[in-house]
Formats: sequence, structure tokens, C-alpha cells
Amino acid sequence: MTKMVSVPLVAPRFNRLRADAVWVTIANWADGFEDHYGNAEVIAGESSYSAEEIRARCFPSDTGKTKKKEPNWFRHTYLAKLFEMFAKDLRWYHEEQKALSINLERFKNAPFVWQHHDLFQTKGLKLAKRLGVPSVLFVDAPYVWESKKWGVQRFGWEWFAKSRGDAFPCQKADLILVVSEDVKRAVMDLGIPESRILITPCTVSQKMFDGAKGSEVRETFELNNNFVIGWVGSFRKFHSLDLLVEAFLDVSSTMSEAKLLLVGDGPERIRLQEKVESYGLNNRVIFSGNVPHSEIHSYISSFDLAVLPSQSKEGFHYSPLKLREFFAAGVPVIASAVGDVETVIKESNGGWLVPPGSKESIVEMIKKIQGDRASINEAGSKARSYSIEEMGISKQILMIEDYFGIKN
Repeated sequence: MTKMVSVPLVAPRFNRLRADAVWVTIANWADGFEDHYGNAEVIAGESSYSAEEIRARCFPSDTGKTKKKEPNWFRHTYLAKLFEMFAKDLRWYHEEQKALSINLERFKNAPFVWQHHDLFQTKGLKLAKRLGVPSVLFVDAPYVWESKKWGVQRFGWEWFAKSRGDAFPCQKADLILVVSEDVKRAVMDLGIPESRILITPCTVSQKMFDGAKGSEVRETFELNNNFVIGWVGSFRKFHSLDLLVEAFLDVSSTMSEAKLLLVGDGPERIRLQEKVESYGLNNRVIFSGNVPHSEIHSYISSFDLAVLPSQSKEGFHYSPLKLREFFAAGVPVIASAVGDVETVIKESNGGWLVPPGSKESIVEMIKKIQGDRASINEAGSKARSYSIEEMGISKQILMIEDYFGIKN
């Protein structure tokens, strides 16, 4: 393509899809399409957004300390969870019934339409048909398959949710992008031939990290003379932050200069803060709270080292966005050897692997490398190079073009 074209990315409305990390992934793809083709628009409901506008809505700053919610015993019963799941699925089905009203003229030269996979949603696939171009469906994970991994069953309507909600959009798409081998197998179990699936792990917008101001973050938190161990994300049980905090307790006893910077918020944050306080680590562990995504690159760049812990290999099917962000910032990573994470660390030499669930291995690895600045710098350099050469969105766009025979 010799002239600028606009690529449409289709997603649900913001009040329907409430996962900020998913929106960041969508914004990263929009950034890549804009760089490659000249323009990209994210169509969410009846509105269109640029990648920058999407990021501005993600991870708003804290307005104060997260409040501890009063326990609600009924909400945690199986019956309540089942009803909540049914209500969510029903809202997704209702979302699909709403027509997509859009002026096709501005997308008349689009090479394809990209859609994020959500239960029952086919608006992007229909838009591609109206434009006469191929459709691309990006699948983080099939909904029913992922829910069952977390022990959530859809008794009474699972077949309908799986066949109509997950399988039908995949069957209608011309090409399916998945984030890992496990997700690829799950999509194939929906009846999709392997020939229509490409593995495109989560990626970041590298240009965000080129202007990172890690030194300013270190000054803000008075970390200029410290060895900063960091982590970013939502505070949820499956992120195994207990493992990291307990490892840091041991590390802090012999490394007076070490501090732990935890960036983000979530349901586990208050409990972890209480745990840190009980360990007497209040002055050694920093909870930054939520950070706008437009600033996250500077926080990550303030780390000397990142840690990505996991308690177990079981059920790990993700392609963690945070690992890509650590690498894009040139921050080496100590990671539990699970799934896609293990593959990336081995291929890149951008970090060090430890057994899942082993606090002792994390402690030993931190103590081993913290004084070896040359090894840290070398691993960080390899991480950044791997991010640019192997994780970059440009490579994934070229994969799509090769699949459809698009000449640019």
C-alpha cells in the first residue's frame, strides 16, 4: 500500500469490557497499525478512539487508599457466582444485538478489520464483510474454556455459550490470532483448523518506552541509592504476590539497600499491605497505587530488576503483558518457569528462571545477581533487543500481511 489508510479495530463499549489490561493490548495494536498504515481507529460501541485516548482511560490514578470492603457471605456462594456469570453472559448477548452504525467511507482502503474476541461479538466480522476485506479476530482466551480453568461452570447454558459465544465468532473470522500455544489448542477444540490460526503473543508499543523517565520516579520515592525490585499489575491471587513479598522479607534481612516497588491496585492490595506491615517492612516496600498507563513506562524504567512469580505451572495459559513491558524498558526479569514466560526468558536471555512456587529460589537468585551490575546490564540489553526484534507489533503485522498476501 502506497498511501495512508485507516485500520478499524472493533471492541465493545468501555462499560461492557472493564479490563484495563485488555484495553492496553487493544491500544498497542492500534499504535502498531497507525505506525504501519498511517491511521487506526478503535471503534467501541458508538464511539471511535485513538490509541492515546484509550490509554488515557486506563488505570486512573488513586484518589486515596483502597478501602477494605465488608465481607458479603452470599456473594461468595456458588449460587451467587453462577447467577453473576449468567447475568454477564446475558449482557454480552444483548451487546451483540446492537447494530454498529459507522461511516464506511473512511475505511474503504483498509487492508482488514481487527476485532477483539468477546463472548457472542461479531460486529467487526460483519464490518469486514461490508467493506469486502478479511477479518482478523484476536483471542486472549475463549471465555468458556478460561472460566472452567478457574472452576466456574455454566450449568444449563454452557453449550450455548461455547457454541454461539466462543465458537461462532471464531468460525466466522478469516484469521484468528492467539496469545499462546495453550490458547491455540483451545481454539482448535472449537473446530477451527490450525491453518487459520497464528500465535501472536501480547506485545507493547515500544515507542512509549523510548521517552521513559525512570530517574524522576526514583527521585519521587527517594530511591536514588537503592536497589529497586519491581512488579506491576492488578493485585489478584493468581499473580502470587505473597510469594514475592515473602521472598523480599528474606532478601531485606541481608540487603539493606533493597526496596520493593509494587505498582497497581486490586482486591489483594489491602491484605498485602497488612502483611507487609506485620513483617515490619513498611519503609522497605512501596505501594504506588494505580498509575495512569501513560506513565507506567517511567515506573518500570525505575526498576533495577523485575520479578514475575507464579505458584504453579497448572492453568497458566497467558502471555503476560507485564513481561513485555519489563523487556521494552530494558529491565531484566527473574521469573517462575511457566508457560510462555519460560519460553521468552530462555529465547532472549533477558532474565533468569526459577522453579514455580519456590520462595527460596527467588531469594537465592536476587542475592546472586544484585551485586553483579555487568550481568544485570547485559540481561537488560538482551531483553530490550528481544522486545524490539521478536516482540514488536511490526513483526506481527507482517505475519498478518503474509497470511493474506497483502503487499505494502
